[in-house]
Amino acid sequence: MKDFNDSTRKVSLPERVLRLPVYLMLALTREGYKHAIRSGIELRMPHYVVLAILAELEPCSQKQISKYIALDKSDVTKLMNELESMSLVQRVEDRQDRRRHSVRLTAKGKRQLEFSDRELNSSMRDFLSALSDAEYQQLQQLLLKALRGHDERFGIAGI
Repeated sequence: MKDFNDSTRKVSLPERVLRLPVYLMLALTREGYKHAIRSGIELRMPHYVVLAILAELEPCSQKQISKYIALDKSDVTKLMNELESMSLVQRVEDRQDRRRHSVRLTAKGKRQLEFSDRELNSSMRDFLSALSDAEYQQLQQLLLKALRGHDERFGIAGI
């Protein structure tokens, strides 16, 4: 039996674990999240995704946003409340149905999205600096290909 309490010995995961892509993706995600926190990324990923959706589709209903990001409507409402409190989005009641809201980016939201684009891209390039540019693009392509097999939202053109 291996002694894992021996601090002079390097510990690595069993090979059968290292052969599991899903475990590796989870580990990479966890490390990427820690890197983003240490880097001082301002927005959480769900906030960023909502701003990016609005930049392409505004005005947009909260129901549409919920469908795009695959979150429950109540979670989207919470996100909208947070983004609105930061003055990044503006909700406008639908004149025909007061329960519905149309959501738009504010000027501050547009600036924040541009800043976050640069911030996230820089942080991820730094985090994945062990990869060459070609490998970075290949990783992105492989992840998209794998995701497209399970979720049509990842079937975007141009990437």
